[in-house]
Amino acid sequence: MADKSITSSATDSTNQETRNTSNVLDTRSFQELNHSYDLPVDSAEHSRLDLQHELVRLMLGGKLYKQPELVQATLSAAENHKRQILDVGAGSGKWAIEIAETFPDAEILGIDLSLPSVLQDPSHPVPSNCAFKIADANCDMDKLDNIFDIVHQRCVESGINDSDLFFYDAARILRPNGLLLLVAVNPQLVDEKGRMLPIQRPGNEGYSHYQHMLGCMLEVHMKKGPFRLGHALWKSMLENNPNYTDVRVEEVLVPIGPWPVNMGETERRLAELMQEDILLVSPAFKAIFLRDGDLSEEFVGKLIDGVMKEIRELPPQVHGYVKWVFATAVRNEKPWTSRKEPWQEPPGFDVYDYVVRPLPKE
Repeated sequence: MADKSITSSATDSTNQETRNTSNVLDTRSFQELNHSYDLPVDSAEHSRLDLQHELVRLMLGGKLYKQPELVQATLSAAENHKRQILDVGAGSGKWAIEIAETFPDAEILGIDLSLPSVLQDPSHPVPSNCAFKIADANCDMDKLDNIFDIVHQRCVESGINDSDLFFYDAARILRPNGLLLLVAVNPQLVDEKGRMLPIQRPGNEGYSHYQHMLGCMLEVHMKKGPFRLGHALWKSMLENNPNYTDVRVEEVLVPIGPWPVNMGETERRLAELMQEDILLVSPAFKAIFLRDGDLSEEFVGKLIDGVMKEIRELPPQVHGYVKWVFATAVRNEKPWTSRKEPWQEPPGFDVYDYVVRPLPKE
């Protein structure tokens, strides 16, 4: 049987508008399909994601993925079938469009909680082998009946309620020897060895508005259900999943801005992009705090203003790094195995080994 086309079967943007519902708060638009995912879905956010895409590509040496030899082998294998790639959490659509241009004989489907703004821009036509549709990875994966060569997910794990279950869902729709490609970022400040820098109380030496803001954001995150920022546990999840083999995980530390001395040209550009990315995303937290937190508008305003000043000026209290995580796993050739029981946290697991501990209430 011929492979079902994913570009022809994807619902077009006009029909999708009925599901592309959003709520405007503090001038920013937020989707209403998945209440776990906090960030905006408007054109300003898609512009930021385009910048973040440039940052990730620079980390990858100009490529769109880790393990290029595995990707090339997967997409150039001898079997006679149409190459198909799924981008989960397509955001601005930048990765899906560029992978479609890189592999014009493959079909790419990008799914997200909203459609990318580029679809409304006739000056930037989307390649004919690339399509987008609205879908929630928490509840719509079982509606995908295609078999994909690659499943890609980048920087959306805060909206994935159960990463372990997602990995099983991805394995079901991956061909034997297909690839799972994952990217995550932990924006909290760490030192040069990747150790979390603690939050200090306002007025104390070393106090950082930025780290304080992320601690407040974590509290909002935890109110919405179980801990979802599980990239530190990806290796364990994937290695214990009977559907995968050849699991590889790599961490990359990027300075929060160009504060280190004697930086090389590439490292400086990475740090500048990281700084700009944070400056673009931080104001969105104001709307999130006012919507989901229990903080006063005055406190939130001063906190965000302090963050913006810190990230622009880079004083010593923000001389740290942001941790990026890249993971790949190969779908083995065994028949797909469904999950028998939920993944269990390892003995002695403490969420605050992986994220900054918020300040205790006074």
